[in-house]
Amino acid sequence: MAGEIGLASIGLGRWGGQLAERVQAGKRARIITCYARRPDHRQAFAERFSCHPVGSLEELLADEKVAGVLIATSHSSHRQLIEAAALAGKHVFVEKPLTLTLAEAKAAVAATEAAGVHLQVGHQRRKFAANRKIKSMLDEGTLGEVQVMESVHTSSNGMKMPAEAWRRKPEESPLGSMTSLAVHTFDTFMYFGGPIKRIFTATRAPRGAITIDEATALTVEFASGVLGAITTSFFVPDLVRLSVMGTAGAAFNDDDSKKLSIVRLDGPGREPIELVANDPIEDQLNEFVAAIAGEATPEVGGREGMAVVAALEAAVKSSQTGQAVALD
Repeated sequence: MAGEIGLASIGLGRWGGQLAERVQAGKRARIITCYARRPDHRQAFAERFSCHPVGSLEELLADEKVAGVLIATSHSSHRQLIEAAALAGKHVFVEKPLTLTLAEAKAAVAATEAAGVHLQVGHQRRKFAANRKIKSMLDEGTLGEVQVMESVHTSSNGMKMPAEAWRRKPEESPLGSMTSLAVHTFDTFMYFGGPIKRIFTATRAPRGAITIDEATALTVEFASGVLGAITTSFFVPDLVRLSVMGTAGAAFNDDDSKKLSIVRLDGPGREPIELVANDPIEDQLNEFVAAIAGEATPEVGGREGMAVVAALEAAVKSSQTGQAVALD
């Protein structure tokens, strides 16, 4: 596809703006139109990004200048929007999670595959320089045989969101922060260690005015035998850390991928590893634009997004039954 690629934004909140900013930074594509249910949101976004607001999804998808859409809406709306975009022949970038259930994920992926359009899911955290370096360590055998992976991803957003925010609705955020935060860890861990075999969930139920689970902890068993631990909460100070521990060494991604260090089995202690900072959100949108242009295939496509949804669904089921749940 020659020339500037036209994109449309659906869902114009904080994260929709983040995506549009990165599209502008990439310079190969432009947001040409936008849609949200509230006219004031549409107008403000249109003025910010010099695009044309439309009053309906149908009008947006009928625009022949739109090659792809960026979806940053509530989780439960993803399947319907993906299917509509695919039917209109538009390539799709959708924020994580792909959907909330495996049945919905399968339907969304089937729609894009039938239409022959690209589907990319916004699991950008595997693209952080720190995680890319850990993956190269694993591929090179620097850490030996991996035994355990551990992640803590917390945020205080739950104490700041207004009561009417959709992320505070249990039907949009099953297991609370698990749906918004741990899905990133699912993707990164499967990027490191392959498919998940079984999940056990422990969760702290909401109390008082809180409407979603306050904290959730998972034990994850991978098909390879590697074990994982994932902890999330929306109601404690912000913390993002991840570690991968093997028989020859352990890698520690700290301070939300700003620092990386390694401890070798026979080494002197923690050794810092130099990183070249990158913008993983911009990187994934550049990848989406390249896919539309016929130059690439999304690294995190529908099938990878579906695997994350399967893990989320298993985690929810485990919390309901009190039993470990196996993934097919």
